[in-house]
Amino acid sequence: MTTRRLLVRLLAALLVTTALACGALLTAYDGVSRGAPAVDGRTAPAVVAVAVAEHALGASYDDAAASIGGPTGPTEGAGEKYRAELTTANQALVKATAYGVATTEAPTLGTASAMVSSYGYLVQQAVRSARNEPLRTAYLVNARSIKDNIVERLGDVQKEQLRVRDRQVSFGRQLTLAWAGALALCAALLVLLGWSQRLLRRRFRRRFNPGLAAGTILLAAGVPTVTVFAFQMQRRLDKAGAEIGDGSGRADSGTLDHVHRVLRTARWQEGAAGWIVVTAVAIAVLVLLGLLPRIDEYRFRHRSPARTARRSLYALTGSRAHRITAAVLAAWLVALGVLVAVEQRTGQQQRITVLGPWGGKEKVHFRKVLDAFEHDNPGVEVSYQDTTALREVLLARMQTGSAPDVAVLPSRGETADYAAQHALQPLDGLLPRDYGSPWASRVNGRIYAVPVKAELKSVVWHPAATRPTPGDALDGGHWCAGMGGGDTVGWPGTDWIEDLVLQQSGTQAYERLARGDLPWDSAEMKRAWDAFGSVFTAAPAKEALRKDYGVGLLAPGATCSLEHQGTFVRNEYGGRADFLPSPGLLPGTDARSAAREVSADYAALFGRSEAARKLLRYLTTPAAQKVWAEARDGEPPDNPYRPFFPFSPSPPDIPRGEALNQHIDRELRGARTLCLDASDAMPPRLRFAFQHAVLDYLSEPTQAQRDAVLTALETVRKQSAPRQDRVCTG
Repeated sequence: MTTRRLLVRLLAALLVTTALACGALLTAYDGVSRGAPAVDGRTAPAVVAVAVAEHALGASYDDAAASIGGPTGPTEGAGEKYRAELTTANQALVKATAYGVATTEAPTLGTASAMVSSYGYLVQQAVRSARNEPLRTAYLVNARSIKDNIVERLGDVQKEQLRVRDRQVSFGRQLTLAWAGALALCAALLVLLGWSQRLLRRRFRRRFNPGLAAGTILLAAGVPTVTVFAFQMQRRLDKAGAEIGDGSGRADSGTLDHVHRVLRTARWQEGAAGWIVVTAVAIAVLVLLGLLPRIDEYRFRHRSPARTARRSLYALTGSRAHRITAAVLAAWLVALGVLVAVEQRTGQQQRITVLGPWGGKEKVHFRKVLDAFEHDNPGVEVSYQDTTALREVLLARMQTGSAPDVAVLPSRGETADYAAQHALQPLDGLLPRDYGSPWASRVNGRIYAVPVKAELKSVVWHPAATRPTPGDALDGGHWCAGMGGGDTVGWPGTDWIEDLVLQQSGTQAYERLARGDLPWDSAEMKRAWDAFGSVFTAAPAKEALRKDYGVGLLAPGATCSLEHQGTFVRNEYGGRADFLPSPGLLPGTDARSAAREVSADYAALFGRSEAARKLLRYLTTPAAQKVWAEARDGEPPDNPYRPFFPFSPSPPDIPRGEALNQHIDRELRGARTLCLDASDAMPPRLRFAFQHAVLDYLSEPTQAQRDAVLTALETVRKQSAPRQDRVCTG
């Protein structure tokens, strides 16, 4: 065999072995690396979601049974805890279905979700029969039977999920064989490169071949590095699998936090698969650069004069060859650096989640604010989710380990609860100076939430063409009202009671009501409830119970002409309605009162990222408020969705064409005293009991019923810790 033919075959053998070795190494490495994102991103959340659903269903039954059978059952119903746990179960089932880890689990999860609805219906029937013990017990027994069936089905789903988890974290026989084959081929390639270097040294009398030497170094350094990475990832996978366990007893965010913490360092190591491909190409190029000149040199040596051979030899093996080898190595380093940079940039992409109550047109306006923030902060993406069941969804997301970074809460009472649970991040040093200082939510002297917009509540709406008189207001037939309000039914009635207390008994009584110091069976409370009942006698009360607050009650053709409701309903009326302050129009109130009830939406920080902190601070800036207040294309020129910022040192100006908005702004800024919604400052349990008490009273607006609901509310008040924050300014 001639030398040239030997070199050609050697070149082919090196290229083929390089392809086989790197291909086998890539396959083996992928067998380990693909387990990390699968376990962290899908399997662990799915296992936890099913475990959360199981736990939440069991807890919901216990909470419902205890609440319905307790002394406050007729007022509280199944209780807030039951509703939160049932919402948690439903959301966890949705999450588990979305992940779809096990191919056989979707039908079972669909059935379980449908059965949850049946279970909830039976619990509500038990609530309706709270005073009928035999019927109540029968409903609860049937509800428990369905709940046990659901839990059994979820247990089967979780067994299948854990089998998938075991396959993802296991270093099985196939993976062992793949690594053995890959390392054997890499060793063969290393031996072949060494033998080629020795052959060329003997035939051409040069100490080393730059191309083959560089390829040998890359291979000798790369294979151990990749092997160590794979070993480290496998150890992390084993640990993550152990953290997941059997799914039971870890139904909280702790499991996901532990798994993510264990696997987070594996993220950049997953990119080594790309390094293997780049290294394979680099070795192949270096082999070509090392052998092709030798093959050509041998041809020139036999076919050209000695002088031509020397020139060709120098051209192919001298400084030019060294430059080409250096260029290949530099290109490999650049490619490697690009891969690392891309991976780091991907890891640094920040996604912020925001949970809030604003849907429809309000969502469109708020989305513009978030878009402006994204524009000013490249690399940050903000995802907004709206819901009418804000508390239930938030509690569910907290329990499933997916709490939003920022949540917009309807009250300071809720922020105090979350702060006490250490779920919120303090806002010390984050807010602009003097921003909303009398409005902010403080716990132990630290700020945990700030208002981002407000509405006026001490108002009575009327058709724009007429102006009501106190005599009209005393006739219950003139009043429109709807107690429906999504998951928080009854709150329009609580606004009535609170405003009556404020206007009849003054700010001190109102502060005591909000703080939890005013007994519900006190003279002030009885006076307010009696005034409420004087308007909503039997017929108007039944009408209010059947209606929802948001249907535009002052519609053309309506028999009623007055509505006590916050200024946010102006978008339902356009220019057809105007308002007057409620003092003087509500029974037993003084028209000279300058106190006004208001509501505020509070932004609170649940996440720890710097991007989330920047977003919360941005919401308090004049720039964000200006974007928020801008009218959108296609909307009425009077801008019925404008937010108001009475707590801001420099709110945006209101154009002259927005007459109704200017009216609202004058009332907000001209009031001597602004009092935050009292029920919003109450502990959630008392607030929900208040809402249900309104419905109970309206179902039978008599003095006996008034005394019954006030006695029940007083029982709940005594079991609730009082608040310390003031709710009135001025």
